[in-house]
Amino acid sequence: MGNINTSLVNQASASTCCLVVERQSAFPRGNRGIDTSKPTQLNVDDVLWTEVVEAIDPLARRLNTGFCTALVLYVVTIGIFVGLGASGVIRQYNDDGPSLFLIVVWASIPLYLGAIMYIYEVQNRRVDNQIKQLMEGWKYRFENAGYSLDYRFQHTGTCKPKHARSERLLAFVPIESATLASTTNTGTSLASKEAAFSDEPIATNIDIEMNAGLASTTQGLSLVDQLQQDDKLFR
Repeated sequence: MGNINTSLVNQASASTCCLVVERQSAFPRGNRGIDTSKPTQLNVDDVLWTEVVEAIDPLARRLNTGFCTALVLYVVTIGIFVGLGASGVIRQYNDDGPSLFLIVVWASIPLYLGAIMYIYEVQNRRVDNQIKQLMEGWKYRFENAGYSLDYRFQHTGTCKPKHARSERLLAFVPIESATLASTTNTGTSLASKEAAFSDEPIATNIDIEMNAGLASTTQGLSLVDQLQQDDKLFR
């Protein structure tokens, strides 16, 4: 089984250039800019590259914004409750039931989870959609330069494998490599079809000769019958 945190950069081919939008981190946080330096292998105009990084950088900084704030507030609330409750400064329960402070602490748990879901499923998804829209505008310009754009990401949702880390990047794939991969897949498909046809029975020379002999015998019998009928008419 492979490592769930294998970077998308390491999974890319040697000819593919990558612009990391969100780096893998054990602690997601917002306001993380991108590396704006152009990869040495990427043969595109500097003006186009500058346009890309200037548009992507502010979007990348919006990813996971508010995560640290929500986590800090949650930890502080729980810490205050544990400290005051253990010292006896407050009572966890009154005569009428739980105290207001305890109710606030209990309510902080779903509020924290709701904030995390909003960040992952709403806020970050908006950023993803905006990046994809920008890619549509750059598509033909990069194709003219010999590259196809691909937005790749992994483990970006709220539900993910244990210890999995989210990651996002823009991949600049040389069109020749993409075409070669497509040709390889097509060749594999044709080979499968040829293998399927090869399983069908093929007529041998002996079968052809036997069929031809049977046909000639049938034709000979029909001529004899015709001659007999003609002889009967002349009699």
